[in-house]
Amino acid sequence: MTGVQMHFEDGDLLAQNAIRSVVRDTYGAVEPTDRRVAERFYSPNELAGLPETAVRIALGVGNPVRHADLQPGQDVIDLGSGGGIDCLLAARAVGPSGSVVGVDFLSDMVGRATAAAAEAGHANVRILEGLIEALPVPDASADVVISNGVVNLSPRKARVLAEAFRVLRPGGRLAIVDLVLEHDLPPEIQTHPAAWAGCLSGALSEISLYKGIRRAGFRDVSIKPLAPFGISECALYPLFGEELLSLMRATLQTEQQDRIATSVFVHGRKPIGDGRLPGRARK
Repeated sequence: MTGVQMHFEDGDLLAQNAIRSVVRDTYGAVEPTDRRVAERFYSPNELAGLPETAVRIALGVGNPVRHADLQPGQDVIDLGSGGGIDCLLAARAVGPSGSVVGVDFLSDMVGRATAAAAEAGHANVRILEGLIEALPVPDASADVVISNGVVNLSPRKARVLAEAFRVLRPGGRLAIVDLVLEHDLPPEIQTHPAAWAGCLSGALSEISLYKGIRRAGFRDVSIKPLAPFGISECALYPLFGEELLSLMRATLQTEQQDRIATSVFVHGRKPIGDGRLPGRARK
């Protein structure tokens, strides 16, 4: 594989087309494998009754629905919905009076998730093809935006967060899971296509992620650590080949190999009206 040359400008990565091509090619080639990733993040009760195809192609880094506090009747948008596992769990939570819209830029994933929703009997789930940097949904159409290891895949993170803000209703919430880096990555890993597709190369530090979410307009922002993400966790994913895993073992310091990154739950709220948050008095 050849490396992808990248650098930052105003919080976004240049070489956008090359990065998007890497992600498209990598995820487009992924086929359902085993249940190891799903079983790491989802309980047996959560997995019960889900289509096996959705379970076996779960490629996230956490379980945003478990932490999102979804309520019956809410409208949810899932950024980068992939095989649809989080859309199905969100549909259970919001019930038939709510709705779930998944957005993914891969037509194959859109087809898989649509089929999974039909198999699970969730008529309130729609999967749309589109970019998370330009969501094909109206302004102020969602109560909650979720995502699972996808914001890091975007070369335009600031734009993704701005779009999440746009589609939320006032008072709506951002509730996503992603990775934050514990250390700077060696250049050989940083520029490796599989590391980008696996959410590592695009991961930010916790403080950079926090500032980016605040800059997008969100308030009441919090970042909660969930689980370490080291070489053994990377090996669970079909996205990481043995070439990259060997490179990581050879270049990362021993103390870094068990915690290259940390999966985190990120919460933010879109202000209501003049910017006051529920339960917070104006000074």
